[in-house]
Amino acid sequence: RHDYALKPTNKTAMDALKENGYDVLAVGKIHDIFDGEGITDSVHSVSSVNGMNQTIDYAKTDFTGLCFTNLVDFDALWGHRRNPEGYAAELERFDVKLGEFLKVLRDDDLLMITADHGNDPTYKGTDHTREQVPFIAYSPSDTESGKLDTSDTFAVIGATIADNFGVRMPEGTIGTSMLDQIK
Repeated sequence: RHDYALKPTNKTAMDALKENGYDVLAVGKIHDIFDGEGITDSVHSVSSVNGMNQTIDYAKTDFTGLCFTNLVDFDALWGHRRNPEGYAAELERFDVKLGEFLKVLRDDDLLMITADHGNDPTYKGTDHTREQVPFIAYSPSDTESGKLDTSDTFAVIGATIADNFGVRMPEGTIGTSMLDQIK
């Protein structure tokens, strides 16, 4: 395995959680992406199904904090390869694992599903696509549902995570928490 990541230029929500005594568990290539910064434990995945199994295993442990999972197959195997059939099959495998994962969530857990960029498998070319990406939030304790406001930055995710744990975001970071729209 080769790590090519550069350390983040500033502190992240993960650093804020770790510095405040929370666990920050990384699944998939999260450790690589953040060069290990702000992480208390990590496992590398060989596939998206493997990553979901590792996430389910972490969820079954007694930890307090963030479990941050990256499912790279959507991007590397199907999105960049412009393979709609493979992408659809990956979504079906994810759906099965998501069902298993939802069964182990605790009442106060908060699940957030998003993507770091578009992966339209029907797009021409191999670059990342730029369509809007999903941001879905769920907790077993949710009593309502609805549409979240559209945002122009991923920074809302880090801000929402920090807010969820009552932790201040590091100085100089951007993003506004969406927690009040979720809970």
